[in-house]
Amino acid sequence: MQCYSEHQIRQFHSEFRSHKKYADKLILFDRIFGIIPFPFPDFDPQLRFFFQKEKTEELITIFKKERNNPGLTEKKFFFGESFLFSIKPANSNSSAYSNFILSSFLSRAPVFEEWIRKNTTEEKPVEVLLDEANAIINHIEYCLQHEYNKSFAFQCMPVFFKGFYDAFRNRVNLPDKKRKFIELYLYAQGIIYANYISSLKSALQKSQNQEELHSSLNLDLTGKLGLLNELGIIDFLKNKYAGLDSVSFENKVLEIICLLGGDSGEQKESVHKILSAINRQAQHGKAKSNASSTHRNGM
Repeated sequence: MQCYSEHQIRQFHSEFRSHKKYADKLILFDRIFGIIPFPFPDFDPQLRFFFQKEKTEELITIFKKERNNPGLTEKKFFFGESFLFSIKPANSNSSAYSNFILSSFLSRAPVFEEWIRKNTTEEKPVEVLLDEANAIINHIEYCLQHEYNKSFAFQCMPVFFKGFYDAFRNRVNLPDKKRKFIELYLYAQGIIYANYISSLKSALQKSQNQEELHSSLNLDLTGKLGLLNELGIIDFLKNKYAGLDSVSFENKVLEIICLLGGDSGEQKESVHKILSAINRQAQHGKAKSNASSTHRNGM
């Protein structure tokens, strides 16, 4: 804990006593001392505190520290007189106390859009991260349904899974009484993990949409010329430069079409062949239409 001077403690204590609402006292206590007294593990997509002994030991250590330290809701200083900062909740405040701690744990969650962007690689794209996360949740659910042991990690899993499932259904249940730090941490981690999976799904959908858009924009030469023809741009160019001699006219039209399509001038020959095919199709369609009209008139 940070060391404070007598002057600072007197100022803090005066401010603390001036607050009449319990919620305001919680906020001040958290700002000065930090309401969560132990360094809990950060977000871990692998949930190693369930599956690695040394990580589980970290939670066990925190659990023991909390169990053997009932004075975590108080800070006492002595400078000739005692200065007590107490947020020990009465029965009417126990829910507010636990909710504040839960919100503090939830506030530590990463910004997942940024986190996913930084942690995706060619070897581990978003779909791989999503598969791994779903596999971990499925494993935990299987353990809870089909196994039972007295290990600390196994005893923690139901609290985590409840937070996950509640968040998945958008029905988070706020604590109605004073809860242990470890319980609130695990429930918060379940909520955070549900948000992690949801963010992965959104990122995957966004990636797939971008791939489809990229694919649709990358038309081949024939597709580009077909689109220009469908939009009437080729006919517009023909009409615009109809006064030129045949060679100049052809070169001008081919040059502009290559520029519009983002193609190099080296593809003029290919463009010319495709345009010739388009012209033949147009002429064939026109001749067919005229023949059909003549036949109808003859009837």
